[in-house]
Amino acid sequence: MKSALIVRPVDSNGRIVIPKNLLTDIFKAKDDEKLTLEFFYNEDSIILKRFHPSCVFCDNREDLTDFKGAKICPECLKKLKSI
Repeated sequence: MKSALIVRPVDSNGRIVIPKNLLTDIFKAKDDEKLTLEFFYNEDSIILKRFHPSCVFCDNREDLTDFKGAKICPECLKKLKSI
């Protein structure tokens, strides 16, 4: 893990500001792109990763269909229809 040599205070609401250039450098985000991040943590670390939607059943990330807020891939959708 690399250090960015950036220190930010946590405000009274528990928020921190992540510098925009750090986000765009790490996640290769464009100015017009909505960047969504996933949070992971353990005892002493928080890890941010770019969020990629996936099928709720098999974790496939391609050709997803939205059904009442859940993402479903074509193969799982086909299996559901056959039930």
